[in-house]
Amino acid sequence: MGDVMVVIADGLQAYAPPGPPLAWAVAAVLVLAVLAVGAFRVVSEDERLVVFRFGRLAAVKGPGLAVVLPGVDRVVRVPLDTTYVDLLWLDAVTRDGVAVTVNGAALASVGDPVSYALSRNSPNSATLAVAETEIRGYVAERDLAELSEPSEGDLCHLSAKVSDRTRDWGVDVTLIEFSRVEVRLKADLIRWAEGFADRARKAAR
Repeated sequence: MGDVMVVIADGLQAYAPPGPPLAWAVAAVLVLAVLAVGAFRVVSEDERLVVFRFGRLAAVKGPGLAVVLPGVDRVVRVPLDTTYVDLLWLDAVTRDGVAVTVNGAALASVGDPVSYALSRNSPNSATLAVAETEIRGYVAERDLAELSEPSEGDLCHLSAKVSDRTRDWGVDVTLIEFSRVEVRLKADLIRWAEGFADRARKAAR
């Protein structure tokens, strides 16, 4: 493409070098528009945006409109809303040797978005595994009769033990509740019933 002639005034002309092709200009505008759109993220009230830049923690943003650098920043959306973690058909054995199945739930929420985002494993799965382990330990320290109506203090202590471990990945467990404790109709239940009856007779004397 040759030079472009520009008429400045009657009888006076000048030559200007050609500008960039129109296609280039349109492409540049589109790229800038895509980058601009990708730089803005909307963060709701019940979540936070954890931003890593070149592999390092850069910021925790939200709620509201957050700006990130496309292609440079890695972002992790962290939910802050409280959720129930279902504890279903958990097998355990009581202190007096009775096999039981425990059903319940744990009330969990994210207290540290950064630790949650840095967790290598799924925080929800890890929380469930810890809760199951601690509940088995709780059952193993109690007789069958004590499980029928667990005290509020015992459950608060159990929740605190779970939360002490889940806090490593930013999760707080504020409540554990049992909805049902089932006893299997097996020989160990019969032995427990006989032993319970013997203890009751001795206590009545």
